[in-house]
Amino acid sequence: LANGHPYAIKTIAHHIKHLTPRISKADDNALLMPATWPAVVQLAHALGRYWHPMPRLQQWIANQYTLRLRSGSGELTVELPEGLTPRSYQVEGARMIADLGQALIFDDPGTGKTITTILGLRERDLTVPVTPALILAPASVVDSWVDALTTWAPNWTVVAWRGPKRAQLAGTADVYVTSYDTARRDADPDKGALIKLKPRSIVLDECHLIKSPNAVRSVAARRLAKLADTRVALSGTPISHHPGDLWPTLAAIDADSWPARSRYVDRYLLQARTDYGMTILGLDPHREPEFRQTLQGVHRRKSKADVLAELPPKVYSTRYVDLPEKWRAAYDALEKDMRADIPEPCPVCVGGVDPDCGQCDGRGTVAGETIEVMEVITLINRLTQLACAPATVETWFEVDPKSGIPKRRTKATLHSPSWKVDALLEVMAERPGSPVVAFAASRQLTMLAGQQAESEGYSVGYIVGGQAAGDRTETVSRFQAGKLDLLCVTTGSGGVGLTLTAARTAVFLQRPWSLIE
Repeated sequence: LANGHPYAIKTIAHHIKHLTPRISKADDNALLMPATWPAVVQLAHALGRYWHPMPRLQQWIANQYTLRLRSGSGELTVELPEGLTPRSYQVEGARMIADLGQALIFDDPGTGKTITTILGLRERDLTVPVTPALILAPASVVDSWVDALTTWAPNWTVVAWRGPKRAQLAGTADVYVTSYDTARRDADPDKGALIKLKPRSIVLDECHLIKSPNAVRSVAARRLAKLADTRVALSGTPISHHPGDLWPTLAAIDADSWPARSRYVDRYLLQARTDYGMTILGLDPHREPEFRQTLQGVHRRKSKADVLAELPPKVYSTRYVDLPEKWRAAYDALEKDMRADIPEPCPVCVGGVDPDCGQCDGRGTVAGETIEVMEVITLINRLTQLACAPATVETWFEVDPKSGIPKRRTKATLHSPSWKVDALLEVMAERPGSPVVAFAASRQLTMLAGQQAESEGYSVGYIVGGQAAGDRTETVSRFQAGKLDLLCVTTGSGGVGLTLTAARTAVFLQRPWSLIE
């Protein structure tokens, strides 16, 4: 490369030292690097005029460039089930998977990444075997994957890999769908049942769930991905905090190019020193062109705005709900002073307000517990609760086991009637016969919404934490079949990986703090 010039050799050695791919030494002390696209992109950017690939490597680079440039073009040749027609961008994503065997599909939630992936695996299977295939997904969507595979790949045998006797499923199917938590237990390098499957392809659904590089589920996913030749990662929200979140996914898709997080961070991310160590600020703008080129052809993100012509039109509406006077006063007092007197329902005026009952303020409420908070996060949570519905407050003291000092604890329990749920019922009344999905971050508010709707004669289902997988699947199936008027969903349980195409209206009673849900 450097024609023996000492300074040039030193410069080249310095640059190679800071590349991300795995580097080893041959017997003759030559440096060996895997022939991957990120490797040649980094060498070209780092060495500049000293970069002179030999003819065989030049041909490999030309072939890769052509393949990546055309990735996603063309039609599917696999036979589709009768009556099923994928959207054009799903065909493009499927061709990317089929052509390269590596893909990062980061399309917006709700654009149909599951179908894209299934079609891509089927198309690739015409030239490169992809079964047995392993799908890693959140436990809540395992059954959804099984249903989608059964519909779009009817010639494949599909099983959900779960249960105490799941190891006996090995060798019985073409595709195995399991949760990250199950994979964590079954990916032991010596005796793991999933390791023994030796999958030829792997799909990491909602891959942001493996963003913590040292978490057991993340290590297990990367270990399983190394066994496969075809690797696909899916997420509508691949980065939740900073670009460092992306490294475990990159390492799973292409371990030879991204073997160490530290090298990825040092080369492509901006960092700053804080009192708590180094923190990542974002992508280094000087290295951004190189980074994007390393992902050429294997990365795709389609926003809903890009594909609106193929999706039903969406109408947004914001409804402002007024708090009753008493609760407005309590809300304002808590916001200002971190202390408020919470009104409670009058025990005499149950079922209707009696101005002459003599035990309340004439509006059906009496003076209740005093709520007091001293922490900002707790304050925000309490304000969120008071903005939704009346609340009963319990107060008690607990002795801190470390300090021995009693600490005041409070718990707010929401109860009917909720002004936000009243607004939800108004929306449902405006759309008779049209299924509605109601989202809330609070489980209490979610259950309250369902209870009030049931009292109005609506058929209601719930997607909340703690449900058995079978119950959740049955609820989704009933909603999709038109047997439920309202589906009440907590964003923590149903904000990711839930397909509800039967819904025509989605109501957010609360918005979650997380950008992922």
